[in-house]
Amino acid sequence: MRLRAHVLAAATAAAALALGLAACSGTSSAPPVAAGGASVSTATIPLLRVGLSFNLTGLDETKTINANNVDGMLLETLEQFGPKGQLEPDLATSWQQTSPVTYVYHLRHDAKFWDGKPVTAADVAYSLNYDRAAGSQVAFAFNGVKSITATDPYTVTVTLTKPEASWQYVPAEETSYIFEKAFQQAHKSTFGQPGTLIMGSGPWEAESFDPTKGAVITANPHWWGGKVPIQRVNFTFYATETSEALAFRAGEIDLDPGVGSPKSFAATSGAKLITTPSCSNNWFGMNITQPGWNDVHVRRAVAYALNRTDIIAAYGGYATPIYTFTPLQLLDSIASQPQINSLLGSLPLYQYNVAKAKQEMAQSSYPHGFTATVLSTNDTPSLDVIQVIATELAKIGIKLNIKSMAVTPWQAVQSGPAAKRSTVFAGGGCFQPDPGTYADFLGRDNLATGDWNIANYAPPAVDTLLAQGQATSNPAQRFAVYSKLWAKLQADVPYVGLFVSDDAAAVSSKFTWPDYNPWYWDGAYLLGIKAVS
Repeated sequence: MRLRAHVLAAATAAAALALGLAACSGTSSAPPVAAGGASVSTATIPLLRVGLSFNLTGLDETKTINANNVDGMLLETLEQFGPKGQLEPDLATSWQQTSPVTYVYHLRHDAKFWDGKPVTAADVAYSLNYDRAAGSQVAFAFNGVKSITATDPYTVTVTLTKPEASWQYVPAEETSYIFEKAFQQAHKSTFGQPGTLIMGSGPWEAESFDPTKGAVITANPHWWGGKVPIQRVNFTFYATETSEALAFRAGEIDLDPGVGSPKSFAATSGAKLITTPSCSNNWFGMNITQPGWNDVHVRRAVAYALNRTDIIAAYGGYATPIYTFTPLQLLDSIASQPQINSLLGSLPLYQYNVAKAKQEMAQSSYPHGFTATVLSTNDTPSLDVIQVIATELAKIGIKLNIKSMAVTPWQAVQSGPAAKRSTVFAGGGCFQPDPGTYADFLGRDNLATGDWNIANYAPPAVDTLLAQGQATSNPAQRFAVYSKLWAKLQADVPYVGLFVSDDAAAVSSKFTWPDYNPWYWDGAYLLGIKAVS
């Protein structure tokens, strides 16, 4: 199961290229080349058929966070991520930080909603305030926000409660889509539902949506970004990734943008996958307020007991082991490689050792083990991994009863009341190229309904470190803070890092995706799909 960035999308496999995929394919004047040496056509694509291995209950991301898989084609953000995680303009042509807690965004004047009305600052402020309202599944991104206001028809001002170094990236994330204020107000009870749909300004318009079948979107002929290269897109929802892979083999779909279990999907579908390294960590999170998991020696025992090699094999490969909660590469912007290596050498890493796991259990309040229920999404890779985890924890006396459920109810539990959040295998979390991005799973600020502190982990010292890490943009100071935070996390072990997964997509031989990269998810990723001539 992947949280936010990729899954909440698919509970399979938490920044797309949005508008710039085609433009970012390189500086060479030579025509792009697809896999196998075939030329990439610039011709308009009449129809693209996209498969998703889950259902969407609606297109309102505050109630269905994985709606970003479709919404990213329909709704736009103030900023967008480039192929290396850099910020680029989208609905905002420019922005400035005018004080430690104030950000000002200047909107483009040529963006219009599908009904012809201009995109104004009032729409932007309303959308972002709607996203951050209590109970929203994307409210976690706005915990540090004091106010979002329209200061003139084309200027939006965001004021934070305190300095937050990673805020700069939030307006480019899938948490921050912009829709028409008047449309939402006129359809409050049915916004995002079949029949009503949504009103955006993106390159495609919503034509139809059926929670049990899929969605249809069509090219927006008046999009400010120019001619949309794909005229019609049919999204089809599948109950499992296996059924989707069989549909791919039968030629019924052209693209799966987020393959959850690459090895098995490739074998079943016959597809040649495209992959890219990511910073999306997959982990085992334990709700530390619940019996058994509330003992630090149990959690350390779990960390020793889990064999990353077995777990990656169950996942289907395309992954690298990890022994920390946060991927190391997120420290690259604030520290040198020798500094990162030194930090890693100072931490307990809990490499696989059953004997040490049993020693930790013997020191715990549960020396003979205990029984616990864990929730899993019903996709194949998640179920396969949690079965391996259950087998390995059984060796140290921990019996897991696995309860499988569909993505949407799983999300409702995990973003619901903190005390009821389940110990789980999950993944994702690389929502932005900032070392503080995984803070969304930590601290008191992320315990409210709609937030994602699955471990219910919020010691005061961690809250202090989280605040300090955001309070400065100085790399050395931030590295010192995050070094302390990592040491605290490795000592308390609310989450056990398991592996960093590659992103993978399946594309039929009729198409190619030249600019596929780990930051494509938040926006109009289909702009990167090209026909093969």
